[in-house]
Amino acid sequence: MSSDAAPLRFVPTLPEEEAARAQLYGLLARLFYSPPDAALLAALANADDVRAGQESAQAFALAWRDLRAAAAAADADAATEEYETLFVGTGRAPVSLYAGAYLIKTAADNPLVDLRDYLAARGLARRPSVHEPEDHIAALFEVMRHLIAAQHAPIAEQNAFFMRFLWPCAIPLCESIERSMQAQLYKQIAMFARSFLEIEFEAFRI
Repeated sequence: MSSDAAPLRFVPTLPEEEAARAQLYGLLARLFYSPPDAALLAALANADDVRAGQESAQAFALAWRDLRAAAAAADADAATEEYETLFVGTGRAPVSLYAGAYLIKTAADNPLVDLRDYLAARGLARRPSVHEPEDHIAALFEVMRHLIAAQHAPIAEQNAFFMRFLWPCAIPLCESIERSMQAQLYKQIAMFARSFLEIEFEAFRI
């Protein structure tokens, strides 16, 4: 080995449960940022079942099964049309993907400003190529994934972000999607997201 070789750096391996959590947050970020393409639909349809023990995990396992079935029955063009109908629309979208639509805003408490301050304090910022505000639900899911997988943030820090920014808006968003007559695939995605977030909520409370 040459004397000027770069030193080896130890990269900690996430525990299996933490890696799974990060992957699920990453999946939700991808599904809410843009409609699934054919490859993602096929990957979902062919994914393994989830083994469940506790009652809350059983609900999650059922939601995962239903999502897999919905992905198997969907096609990419229909998924794109549904996404645009629900979340883009003409004029005001039937369902907003932005946290600000669900969080209480006052002169002294602006969630978007608070979120930007939180991200800046941790060296995170919106990429120049991204036009959506930071409170897009996909961005919030991605921050959770980053806290777990990249920053290895303590549970207390994950909990603080989850309870302040994600939980208060994600559940009402999922409920809005579930109530929509225009949602088919995304109704299953919303039910899956809600079941996962409910497990996270209960875990953070312990």
